[in-house]
Amino acid sequence: MHFLIDNCYSFEGYHLVETLLEEGHEVSGIHSSVLSNKEAHLSMYLGRHALFEEGIQEKDYAAYVTFFGEGEKQVSAHRRVNLQYDKSDDTDTDAEVRILLPILYGKWMPRDTDTLQWEGKTIPFDDAFFRAHALPIQSVMQTVSKLLAGDTRSKNYRFYAKDVCPEQEDQAVIAFTRNLQDDLITLHQHYAKFSQFYK
Repeated sequence: MHFLIDNCYSFEGYHLVETLLEEGHEVSGIHSSVLSNKEAHLSMYLGRHALFEEGIQEKDYAAYVTFFGEGEKQVSAHRRVNLQYDKSDDTDTDAEVRILLPILYGKWMPRDTDTLQWEGKTIPFDDAFFRAHALPIQSVMQTVSKLLAGDTRSKNYRFYAKDVCPEQEDQAVIAFTRNLQDDLITLHQHYAKFSQFYK
């Protein structure tokens, strides 16, 4: 399948594109803003992949994926899917499917030594909200990839950490187990090694 991903060099977009490529899908990527140093670095990783092309192609896209309600209005695709953070203000979007993301962590996340950036806020890694709700971006994007490639029966999906997932029988709620402590050790090691690319 062929997908068009907007904001493809952002933290979220990069991980989604990487997952789709690993699963053998073709991906066209667009990124409207001027690239930061980190985004330029990530663009080199994606640009080397044979199944990745930059720009909008004349293709039959299975889905056009936007982040936070921003995207090209004229793009033709079978489905328009928007990913946004659960705490974001509702954005004006004509997406047919909306996926609400929790706070995410992973390699190349917006961060410094002791804190991360999320929704315009600086959050310490020992913050109670982060520890209760944060999920690894790689696992979340693997699930998003499967939703994109499958028949999305729901119009809205939401992700939770299993230990805080509300009890309900909503098929569109997806809960994950995680090992936050071990994950953070790995992420801090990655940051120490590649901190110059995080700026």
